[in-house]
Amino acid sequence: MKNPMDQSTIKRINRARILKVFRDHEIIQKKDLAEGLGLSITTVTTNTRQLIEEGLIEETGIAESTGGRKPVVFKFNKNARVSFGVEVTPRMVTLIMTNLVSEIMEMVKFSIEGMTLPQALKVVETQIDRLLENHEIEKQDCLGIGLALPGSVDDGQKLLLNSPNLHVSNFSFEGFEADCGIEVFTGNEANLAAFAEVILGTVKPIKNAVYVSITDGVGCGIISNGEVTKGFTNSAGEFGHMRVSDGPKVCSCGRTGCWELFSSERALIQGYNENAAHAISTLTEFFDAYAQNDHIAIELLNRYIAHLAIGIENILLGLDPEVIIIGGEMAVFLKSILSSEESKEHRLIFSEIAPLSAVLGSSLLPFKAMFGF
Repeated sequence: MKNPMDQSTIKRINRARILKVFRDHEIIQKKDLAEGLGLSITTVTTNTRQLIEEGLIEETGIAESTGGRKPVVFKFNKNARVSFGVEVTPRMVTLIMTNLVSEIMEMVKFSIEGMTLPQALKVVETQIDRLLENHEIEKQDCLGIGLALPGSVDDGQKLLLNSPNLHVSNFSFEGFEADCGIEVFTGNEANLAAFAEVILGTVKPIKNAVYVSITDGVGCGIISNGEVTKGFTNSAGEFGHMRVSDGPKVCSCGRTGCWELFSSERALIQGYNENAAHAISTLTEFFDAYAQNDHIAIELLNRYIAHLAIGIENILLGLDPEVIIIGGEMAVFLKSILSSEESKEHRLIFSEIAPLSAVLGSSLLPFKAMFGF
């Protein structure tokens, strides 16, 4: 006797596969759908009928016939459901609302300097309510809120276990979920950036890579056999805290010599402010100074690249990935500065979706069940 769960699982997988094809192609004929997935016309008919009832697809016309009955053409209603992605950094929150094909419908950024994490989440909740109202979207048509967080995350328990850069530990997002009235999903920001690269970005054809997320800190997402590897305790990829120096400078984690002390955005900006006559607060300001041949910026960037290379070489020796993807806003600037020879030597490529990789990855979390990512 067949296990009833087996049939249920098959149905769920078939539905996800069909929806994934619609996400990738948007318009497709029933016959092509069946042939492409190796499914019977009956199975496709049953699923497409249900998807029409749910408002996820619609019949958009009749294609030319090559003999026999004219084939029906279906169109994906990409705006039928939405998702929210939220990236939290020590200085800034980025919030996006995306449709079912990950097109950004609206984006909001706001500073959280001087705020606690609960205060920042209250602003996120207010902004989400505003976006839903402005776009006339019911909460039931929002599949969830994904949170990209710096630090160790327990995805199943929706817990931020430890985030030195946010100065919180064992922070639960269940209260935030209850206040929003929308399901919440959590993940480490570097892992989610790597996930976005797999689904949306540079590494679709690449099976083994390391994503280096350069923000206020440095985190890494490890892609192995086309999937993000999180490790035994969900903390794989914390290369930002490997020691690369014997210097006395203390990291936010409490240790000294950590890679992110020398290779993060914050390291570059703080280094400039400690040496220059005027203070800056953004990478754009730093690289403007560099472009104007500011000797402090030039010296700091050379030192920065040297420390960045130490960490990258360690990753290459330890994991031997096909490529290392540089992400974060830093990727936009380094791409134009590093020579092709330097990039090739260190197997470097630069994210095509930076600096939005992490927030896009977080927006994909509510779609995982639907599309079988």
